[in-house]
Amino acid sequence: MLPSSLTVWDENHTAEGSDISMTSPQAVSYWLLPAPEAQAVLDQLSALASQALVACRLPPHITLYSEHLDGEHGVSQEQVIAQLQQLADCRQPVRLRPNAIEASLLFTQSLVLRFNAEAMTQLHPWFNQLRRRSGAELGYRLDPHLSLLYSQDPFHLRQELARRLPLPSDPLLFGRVSAVTHPLTISSPADIAACTTLHACALSCTR
Repeated sequence: MLPSSLTVWDENHTAEGSDISMTSPQAVSYWLLPAPEAQAVLDQLSALASQALVACRLPPHITLYSEHLDGEHGVSQEQVIAQLQQLADCRQPVRLRPNAIEASLLFTQSLVLRFNAEAMTQLHPWFNQLRRRSGAELGYRLDPHLSLLYSQDPFHLRQELARRLPLPSDPLLFGRVSAVTHPLTISSPADIAACTTLHACALSCTR
């Protein structure tokens, strides 16, 4: 087993002091966040996984959409916050059922929790709402998954870990959304450290 090294991202993190230049191309992603009880389950699972790998972590989330931020072809921070609030105002909390833990060759999907096919049906209207209002599309395709950690350790180690981790048995409740800025390309722990929350809000639709 490799010695573990863990960097946990702070939701109140700002980009000040980061090694990533803010003049480099930036993007913004819209995250679906778990309710407190589900977050506790996911945090425990991520912590367990992190004991076996050299890894870094972000708060548990599902990416609903990504687009360019600022610059000639990007959306402004004000537009991002408005879009996020519009999404929160017309969506209710949602329960998603996990169905697998998988490793991937991609750094951004080093070790992920996958959900059943119904999750795509449930979240596709959210994705479509954000895409229709986007003026800076990146070509993002919805793929509901939740990264447990990010690691550059060998694929076979992550694959073996995926087989050993316990799969949550109950559906998980997601009740908040946030907008997070980050480098356009994420390929290293430094890129993970540069992720910064722009705005977050609770899902408030009462329909």
